[in-house]
Amino acid sequence: MRKLNYTKLMSHNPSKIDSMVNNYQQKVTFYEHPIHGEEKPVIAVWHDKQQAFETDFYETCDMMNEDYDDYQPIFTGDDCVCFFELG
Repeated sequence: MRKLNYTKLMSHNPSKIDSMVNNYQQKVTFYEHPIHGEEKPVIAVWHDKQQAFETDFYETCDMMNEDYDDYQPIFTGDDCVCFFELG
């Protein structure tokens, strides 16, 4: 997943889509791209860490669905990966 500039992203007031708490008890907030909207992948943001990453997903259903929890975004301290990539 591609890292974004948190401050610059939030200065554009992106539209919030949803939020969740992942398997690592991290609160993740999902946003649409502030300029390209649904044409770009969903952005995952960790406000407490001031980190933002463009995901590989165009919808949040795979990341938030209990049956697909392997796709939850996890912030690892310097990167963002899907849960299944940690194993």
